Amino acid sequence: MANGIYKKKHWKGVSLKITVPSHDELRSPRPLAVAIKWHPPDDPWIKLNTDGAFLEASDKAGGGDIIRDHTGKVLSAFASPLEAHSALEAELLAIQLGLELALEFNRPIWIESDAQQVVQLLNSTRWGPAHTSRVVARILLLNRQRVVRLTYTPREGNRAGDLLAKMGIDSQNYCRMNAHTMPRHLAAITRMEALGIPNIRVQHDDKE
Repeated sequence: MANGIYKKKHWKGVSLKITVPSHDELRSPRPLAVAIKWHPPDDPWIKLNTDGAFLEASDKAGGGDIIRDHTGKVLSAFASPLEAHSALEAELLAIQLGLELALEFNRPIWIESDAQQVVQLLNSTRWGPAHTSRVVARILLLNRQRVVRLTYTPREGNRAGDLLAKMGIDSQNYCRMNAHTMPRHLAAITRMEALGIPNIRVQHDDKE
């Protein structure tokens, strides 16, 4: 082998073995980062971001909504405890309270929620479960007073509403706020979203 030439005798007694990775190793999920932006409404519409939260262990619920105009300016917001006994009921009650607040501005209303089940329910002709049918009926009556549209957004596109809902669980009473009285954390979120800075959603892609 001094001259770099391999001969048959050099391979005598040598066996070759190849280890093939398992199917799972070849297709292991890879995390993906997706940018989710908050989109302002067109003038003269206002946008109502809404969220409801329910803690089954303590049977406590809270809701929070925020209303912004086409520039991203905060017109009003609230956080409140809710008399709800399911996540669905909390989401619906939050929308009801948000609509009542948004109607004060006498403009078309774009409602945005991260609860896909609620969006599908209110955009259909169904009433949903018996324990929420009264709330659905109230929402439909409120919708008749103004031009209203309802759409879904991922949770990362509803950070302001999510924060307010969590504040609502810990609140003792309904708390209404505006651009000058809202907490600094909420102000930071709305300022970032008004500038068009996206929030990042991390998900796992197991299709590749």
